[in-house]
Amino acid sequence: MPNRDQDIKQPAAVDVRAAEAFARGRSAEQQGVYDEALAAYREALAGAPGHAEWWYRLGCVQRKQGDFGGAHEAFRKAVDLGGEDSRALTNLGTVLDELGRRAEAMQMYLRAIAADPLNADAHHNLGALYAEEGRPRDAVRCFEAAIRARPDAEGYLNLGMVHFRDDAYDEALSYFEQSVKLSPQSSNAQYVTGIVLQKKGLYREAADRFRKTLELDNRLVRAHFHLGTCLRKLEKHEESLASLLRALDAFPDDGRLHYQLALTYDALLMRQEARKHYRLARQER
Repeated sequence: MPNRDQDIKQPAAVDVRAAEAFARGRSAEQQGVYDEALAAYREALAGAPGHAEWWYRLGCVQRKQGDFGGAHEAFRKAVDLGGEDSRALTNLGTVLDELGRRAEAMQMYLRAIAADPLNADAHHNLGALYAEEGRPRDAVRCFEAAIRARPDAEGYLNLGMVHFRDDAYDEALSYFEQSVKLSPQSSNAQYVTGIVLQKKGLYREAADRFRKTLELDNRLVRAHFHLGTCLRKLEKHEESLASLLRALDAFPDDGRLHYQLALTYDALLMRQEARKHYRLARQER
C-alpha cells in the first residue's frame, strides 16, 4: 500500500549534536543507506527523545527495512508527540496492516483522513481494506476520493477492480482504460483491461491487450491462456494453439486450459489430441 514519509513539524529547540546526527541520518536515508540512517536517527533520539519528526523518520527507515514492529513503535511515538499529523497516521496504519492488525489500521486511516481530507494515500489504503473485506460501496467511495485528491493510474486500477468484482464490466473498463492512459507501460493495467474486454466478448480488442501485456512482461504467462482463448474465438486456431501450448508449460494441471486445447485441436481436425485434452480437462476439474 502507498505510504507517506514526508517530513513533519519539528520543535524549536534541538540539541546541536543531536541535530547533526539527525542530518546525517536524513542524508543517509535519501541515499538509500538505511543501516547508517538507522544508527544516526537513534543517536539523534538519544539526545532529543521528544522530537516527533525524528521518531517519524526512524519509523520510515524501519518500515523500508521490513521491521514493522519497530516502525510501529516509532510511528506511534511520532503521533503521540506530534498530534494528529495525517502523514504519520497513514504510516502507522500501513505498518499496523502489515502486522495483521487491520481494524486498528482502518482507524488510523480514518484519523488521517479527518486530519487531511486530501490525503490520497489514506483514502487509497482504506479503500483497499474495504475491498478485501467485501465492502465494495465503501471501497468505491474511498478510491473515488483518492482519485479526486491525486488522479493516478493505481487509483483508477483499484477502482476498476472493485467494479470488475461486482460484474460491472462497463464501469470497470472505463476505469481500466483511464489507468492505461496514465500508465501505458503497466503490464498489469493492460492485462486486466484485456480480461474485461474478453468478458464483454470483444475478443479482437482483448487479444491486442494480451499481446501488449506479454510485450511488456513475458512473465505474465497467464496472458498466453487468455490470448489463446480469444484467438480461438476469432477462429485463428493455429495461433491459438501456439499461445495455449505456451500457457501449458506453466500450468500443466489447469483443466480449463486443457479444455481450450481440446476445442482448438478439434477445430484443427486433430481428433486424437483433442480426445487426450478432453480427458485431461475432466480429470483436472
